[in-house]
Amino acid sequence: MASLSEILTSIRRRLDRKEELREQVLPLARQLIRESAALIKNAHRKEWDEAQNRRKVLLEAVSELKVKLTEAPDLWFAGFVQDALKEVAEACIVYALLRDEPVPSPEDLGIDDAPYLNGLLEAMGELRRATLDAIRSEDLSTAEKFLAIMDEVYFEAMTFDQADAITQGARRRTDALRAILERTRSDITLAYQYRRLSNLLPTLGEVTENENELLP
Repeated sequence: MASLSEILTSIRRRLDRKEELREQVLPLARQLIRESAALIKNAHRKEWDEAQNRRKVLLEAVSELKVKLTEAPDLWFAGFVQDALKEVAEACIVYALLRDEPVPSPEDLGIDDAPYLNGLLEAMGELRRATLDAIRSEDLSTAEKFLAIMDEVYFEAMTFDQADAITQGARRRTDALRAILERTRSDITLAYQYRRLSNLLPTLGEVTENENELLP
């Protein structure tokens, strides 16, 4: 049987190794967040070649991170790692939606359910941005398509009633999505009303001209 000193020495050695791994993983997690933001920017700008390459690098980095934490799997569930995975999920989902590709699953991305769910919810904010871009381009059919996706995500997310400790705050993000959804619906409604008014203006102008011709 080991002495108390030997037990504590073993614990110290394991914790030192875990701290060393944490210090190695922190920069990688920050890099994941930066690259995810860049991927979203590429997707909005339709820089598809660069976006595709960046997405590939991101998913390889997630796999590398998982391998690196084999010795200390509890670090995989540390807040800073889960936040980074959420950003990766958001970026990859935005990329798929804007490129009109199938939405990747958590298994496709190598990401756990809770960060994936939160990434999906945050991706709806980026989809609102894409919707506004479509409205400005007078592409209301695309705006309607994005609104339908936001609707589906919102109503499905409402069915998740697990504790925040399990979903990592998905309920709060679902509530935020409701406000985003209503604003987006209002923006699209106004865009349609503006289009109808614009279509009526030439007709109104013709009526006015005809009335002027009848005046003595």
